[in-house]
Amino acid sequence: MNDWFDASVKLQKQMLDAQRKALDAGGHAVGAGEAMVQAQEATRKAAEANLAAFQAWTRLWGVGPW
Repeated sequence: MNDWFDASVKLQKQMLDAQRKALDAGGHAVGAGEAMVQAQEATRKAAEANLAAFQAWTRLWGVGPW
């Protein structure tokens, strides 16, 4: 009976450890997702700045509808 109880406690500890590791991995995934959103936002801002610069350049030279 004692062996069964010890095995059951060991299994529960292993399950808790696996759940902790899953939560840690989830936390890392959230952090990576936030970094990806920041990178996408920076890329969008850079694209908008490039467009504005191109439009200013075309206005300066009198070409294009801008």
